[in-house]
Amino acid sequence: MIAALGVAELKLLLRNRTAAALAVLMPLGAGAFFALNVEEPDSWPMVIALQLLFGFGFSVYVTVTTALTARRQDLYLKRLRTGAASDAVVLTGVLLPVVLLGLAQSLVLLGISLAAGAPVPERPELVLLALLGGTAMTCAAGVATSGLTGTAELAQITTAPFFFAMVAGVLPALAPDPDQRLLLLPGSGLGVLVREAWGGAGGQVGLAALSLAGWTAVGVALSLRFFRWDRRS
Repeated sequence: MIAALGVAELKLLLRNRTAAALAVLMPLGAGAFFALNVEEPDSWPMVIALQLLFGFGFSVYVTVTTALTARRQDLYLKRLRTGAASDAVVLTGVLLPVVLLGLAQSLVLLGISLAAGAPVPERPELVLLALLGGTAMTCAAGVATSGLTGTAELAQITTAPFFFAMVAGVLPALAPDPDQRLLLLPGSGLGVLVREAWGGAGGQVGLAALSLAGWTAVGVALSLRFFRWDRRS
């Protein structure tokens, strides 16, 4: 049942040209541009962090918010709840293709960077942690934001604060010894993990993982509070 819902959601997503462009073309285009215009070898961690940021920000966060808002407003979610599927199955089926898309794009962009000359990460397990943590954080944030979004068109506005907060957290976290207070920002954990994976000092991995887990927990808590199945008036 989850697979059937996932296939149906993927078809709906690709049928919407605007949503498909935001979810597929923009992250891939921006990520490839960053990778193909690297001049200094030391800038690769920043490039890869920006690739992941755009992948998670657009492919997962914005797309989850837009998709859930659109499906709620056209009563698609409400109709699914009247069937045999539980609430958890419905949400998993709707979110699954978006999550897989975000992970697949991140892996493709990493492959483009390696092919363009990026060094192999010294600690690949931290890259995996960044992929899983970033996906979980942005997916939870998307579910929460959808509850505050009246229409799919408004998702471009309601997602802006959290997206820019991720940008503000990622870039300073790539410094050799960033202020630990920056880990309070949602994207900082992602930036630190990328930095450490490519030869960082290794002293803030635990705090970075805790930051991603904490923001994921916040997103889940807000989802339980604000997510709606019925159409907003």
